Amino acid sequence: MPFVQITTWNMNDENQIKSMVEDVTLAVHKNSGAPLDKISVVITEISPSRWSDAGILGNDLSFPIKSRRKTYEE
Repeated sequence: MPFVQITTWNMNDENQIKSMVEDVTLAVHKNSGAPLDKISVVITEISPSRWSDAGILGNDLSFPIKSRRKTYEE
């Protein structure tokens, strides 16, 4: 049955996590017809210092800009 794994930065708000899990479960149920008790959702939280986009660590102050670069020359 459906197994959904979500990897994200640390989330401190338990209500946000609960809401996300409920929304994902609903979407999978609605689109696959799988029974609710057969849908598993796992959230893996990663520290920004262990995540990178475009070779820039998430805890780098310039992450919002540099992580959108397309080449090393940017």
